[in-house]
Amino acid sequence: MGTELAVLGLLGLSALGCSSSVAELDDTARIDGPRAAQVDAARPDPDQPILDHEGQPMRVLVTGFNDWRELGEPPNVWRCRDNPSCRLLLGEPRTSEPRDPSDPRDHAGPLVQRLRAAAPELEWRFATMPVTWEVGTPVPTDVDVIINIGLGVYDRLDALQLEVGAYNLRQGADAAGVARTEPINPDAPAILAAPDGSPIPARIAALTGRTIAGYELLAASARADNSYLCNETHYGALTALHAGEGRLEAVYFLHIPYADSDDYDALADGVAGVVLSLVGRE
Repeated sequence: MGTELAVLGLLGLSALGCSSSVAELDDTARIDGPRAAQVDAARPDPDQPILDHEGQPMRVLVTGFNDWRELGEPPNVWRCRDNPSCRLLLGEPRTSEPRDPSDPRDHAGPLVQRLRAAAPELEWRFATMPVTWEVGTPVPTDVDVIINIGLGVYDRLDALQLEVGAYNLRQGADAAGVARTEPINPDAPAILAAPDGSPIPARIAALTGRTIAGYELLAASARADNSYLCNETHYGALTALHAGEGRLEAVYFLHIPYADSDDYDALADGVAGVVLSLVGRE
């Protein structure tokens, strides 16, 4: 199965790095957490019913990325060993693509276990993606929420960062060695924000500044130095959301650090808390 077809199956069924480090963000890129009153106003009401589609359970797609460095020749873009975002979903290291994306045994990592246990009433889908340009295209719109996760916090082990909007730029060489430096959409402005009226800004604001399972929640605005695969993937997801097709209601991108001392259980605790908050199941 080719890489593109395999990824389409994964998304449909179930860098350098992805980003600059937190320390490199200037004051214009950082977003301070809201005051307590703002948090109370922005946080979703836990008593409100979870959104669904025509009486169906809410369908949530959570993705991670495979490795992108030292992949051999030809590069094995399906290897998952060093990237914590795929290890959270798959668990043990892998060297090949999933056999059957619809088989829950193929995605049995610590994050998957926590999400399924905490919110079994939701329809969870999971996928890992090669770090190759346009890997997230087309964006699946048969889900209600997409939460893409990628490695992107390099100077701390106790912070998680939500991205606020996406920057209209892709640059760098991907895991297959393909180099790009160009706007994602030549006809669009520099920054793509969430659609007007979307719940995304309020949910991010409600989380910013909080600590979940020992991880501080940060938020960062779209910026030129975040222009690798993570940004391209989020830009595509936001574009699909603006198009208003299918049942897609919200998209998020969460940057994570390496697992401290390879403790993926601890990292999964923090990431699961964020994911559950974003879908109203904290």
